[in-house]
Amino acid sequence: MQIRQVINDIKSGVIHPVYYLKGSDYFLQSFVIDKVLQVYFDNGPITKHFLHPDDLTAKQIIDQLTTSDLFMMKQAFIIFQPQRLMGKARQDLLELCLNPIENHILFLINDDYRSKNVFFSKIESSINPINIQSPFLNDMKKWANYIIKKKGKQASHKVIESIVEIAGDSVGHLENEIEKLSIQIGERNRILDSDLEKHSGWKRERKLWEFLIAFGEKNYDKCILLGKSLIRDNHNMISMVYPLVALLQELLFLKMQNGTFNNYVGYIQLPQSVRKKLGYFVSGFEEDTIKLGLTLLNDID
Repeated sequence: MQIRQVINDIKSGVIHPVYYLKGSDYFLQSFVIDKVLQVYFDNGPITKHFLHPDDLTAKQIIDQLTTSDLFMMKQAFIIFQPQRLMGKARQDLLELCLNPIENHILFLINDDYRSKNVFFSKIESSINPINIQSPFLNDMKKWANYIIKKKGKQASHKVIESIVEIAGDSVGHLENEIEKLSIQIGERNRILDSDLEKHSGWKRERKLWEFLIAFGEKNYDKCILLGKSLIRDNHNMISMVYPLVALLQELLFLKMQNGTFNNYVGYIQLPQSVRKKLGYFVSGFEEDTIKLGLTLLNDID
């Protein structure tokens, strides 16, 4: 289930007793929970309990879930990593999901979208999971636009694209950076491209991802121009070699796997805008060429 469907349900007055949120984008987790609870508590005071196996024993968690309020007041429970409950506690939780307690609403949070845990398999047999993964590029732009408007600010399409290129690895990261920009520009309501240049580190990072994309697209003339610009802006050769090594390593992994397993596995973090183009880049390189590039970079290092 996508977030849009959850919002449509809420607008129609449909509130479910149990929600299973699957994915690690903390902003989207909070967004869905807050939207549901606003309607569930009829825009009044919200009573919610955060339950985590690191803080409570399995028995304490189940005891809280099964304790009914004397006055039948509504309560919300958010359980993180519920798969860590074992034995009877796990069975009790599964039973509560199938037969919820009146006036209790339950949110199960699973940060690992690819988890094949038996517990979650049982949950999914009766509860449709909500996708809380960080969205792809086009939807990330929509979230950037939404957050900017929520902050009472405006930005051009070009500025939104730049923000997403730099901070679009998660909506949570995006929201943090937009918050910083909003504070930076003060009462002015429009975020400008020049504001991004003033933002600490953004000018340099933006040129770096442009440099890597130009390399991945084999646009070597542009790559050389951007490389010279980076060096003028206080980059050194080593700071450019490491990201190039990371890029070529990822391309080599993709080549060796024949596209059968294309999760990002790099130890050196590549910009999100570069990571999303790896599948496109790899078709333009031969495996021997990639290996030669890694050898030459190793010699430079």
